[in-house]
Amino acid sequence: MPFARILRSSALMGGAQVVVLAAGFVRAKAIALILGASGVGLIGIFNAFSGNVSSLAGWGLGTSGVRLIAGAQEDEKPSKVAAVRRFGWTLSLLGLGGALIAFWPVARVTFASGQYATEMAIVALAVPCVIASSMWSAIVQASGRIASLAKVQVAGALTGLLLGLPAIYLWGTIGIALSIFLAAAVPAFVLWRTAREACPPPAIAHVDRADLRQLAKLGGALMVVGWLGQLSAYVVRLAIVRQEGLEAAGYYQAAYAISGSLPGFVFAAMGADFFPRVAAAKDEEEARHVTEKQIQAGLLLGAPLVMALLVLGKFSLHLLYARSFDAAIPLLSWMTWGVFVRLMTWPLGFWLLARGSSRMVIALEAIGALFATVLPALLMGRFGLTAAAAAFAISSVLYGFSVAVVFRIRSGGWFGRDLHVWACVMAVSLALGQWWSGRQENEYAGFAPVLLMTATCAWRYRHEMKTR
Repeated sequence: MPFARILRSSALMGGAQVVVLAAGFVRAKAIALILGASGVGLIGIFNAFSGNVSSLAGWGLGTSGVRLIAGAQEDEKPSKVAAVRRFGWTLSLLGLGGALIAFWPVARVTFASGQYATEMAIVALAVPCVIASSMWSAIVQASGRIASLAKVQVAGALTGLLLGLPAIYLWGTIGIALSIFLAAAVPAFVLWRTAREACPPPAIAHVDRADLRQLAKLGGALMVVGWLGQLSAYVVRLAIVRQEGLEAAGYYQAAYAISGSLPGFVFAAMGADFFPRVAAAKDEEEARHVTEKQIQAGLLLGAPLVMALLVLGKFSLHLLYARSFDAAIPLLSWMTWGVFVRLMTWPLGFWLLARGSSRMVIALEAIGALFATVLPALLMGRFGLTAAAAAFAISSVLYGFSVAVVFRIRSGGWFGRDLHVWACVMAVSLALGQWWSGRQENEYAGFAPVLLMTATCAWRYRHEMKTR
């Protein structure tokens, strides 16, 4: 796959993801100003609950659906789309039932009371919307309409924000729950309309049971992978609430949201364009080459944002949340280094989903979830809240090492010299930028290394687009 094409698709989906993230941060800013750190902690817990149930009931449909449709012949695609639709509606209903059953006991366990049970019930209604969105997104993505998918994400994010902000202002914690529901329901509706245009449902839809079995088999492995990640995030937040309090959970959520979301446009592009292509690679050598180029593209596009998070952490927290969130500054620094590692390991994770066996995927993700859950629990009791963020970075490194070993063994080779040079130069540049800005008294001095990194990456981007 040409490197320039990777950059174009990453930039396209990246632009849409920036809008989605901006909408999320505006919502978080409103919550921080109205309800403070405890409100931000609540939205983190609500999202973790919704994400856990959605991952469990969603059965990996967003990925398995793309793989089923994209890999089919043109004359077979209508039946594949019909299978994804039927499977998706079934999962949506199961997800709604499971969420309505689970919200009360989860609220009791999390808050040691039924104080937020009503809010959790409203959040439960977001679950079928999330699953339906994965269904429609898989259909649109498999049809190759990346631009349409990007437009849908922008429209859904902005509409959900405009409807959710008044709810937060008027009804407080109930409004937070309503905003989460709206943020899931609006994109689901827009994706439904777009999917009907991309792949109109036939008058008589033939569904092959073999396709349903394939979705169930692959989706089962993906469900376990997604659920392990969501469960790990929920357990960490539960431990923070119990040991440090709801306000500390708000600081953790703020740092986690900023560090994990700003480079998220790179990860979104991987799922939209990179995953189908690495799955369709004719052999392991081609898959390895595609993966190497995706890592380079991720580093090129994500490095300026990582630098900004490292040197402008205080400014980012004040801008996106409030000045009372200074306690989250050291957490953000640790988490940002974890995100930098993930810029390199996430393509390996997509390669694993496309080329590895279901057992291998589950085993490695279980190891990663174990690292991410156990390390914070072990370190936080002794070193405090900052240790939870440090554990995030350490677990990212350990997971990346595990996937890299499997990649080397299964693919029969390793990456070229260029990628190693890129990674080392980026890491040293980021460390120097953080060290230099830390020695300056001016809070805004960090803009200098950010501008330098952005200019360097922009020059490299233009060079690659012209020569490849």
